[in-house]
Amino acid sequence: MKQESPSGPVRRALRNTCPNCGKGALFTSWLRMAPVCSSCQFDLSELDAGDGPASFLVLIYGAIVVPLAFLLEALFSPPLWVQAVLWGLIMLLATMKSLRPLKAIMIGWQFRIHDPDKKYF
Repeated sequence: MKQESPSGPVRRALRNTCPNCGKGALFTSWLRMAPVCSSCQFDLSELDAGDGPASFLVLIYGAIVVPLAFLLEALFSPPLWVQAVLWGLIMLLATMKSLRPLKAIMIGWQFRIHDPDKKYF
């Protein structure tokens, strides 16, 4: 039997499928995980990314947006409300767009680390 690559669970999670079997849905809504895989009955409640994805994104996007906000202020000096609306919307949209994929990646990594069969090591 051919052993699957270590990135298999991560790829399956990014496709919104169960990291165990790759068939059942990982998410029931935008960020809500399914409690159990509908295909293999794997207990997905054991895998939880928690606040990790949101924390990482705030730090990453904050490191990008803050210097850009200072640069905009130095070059054009727009009113404070323009800065708040502009960077608030950019942060909101960027975070919302990348939150689900990052959560799926973290869930796939968790599965890979805690794989009961240890077939990925």
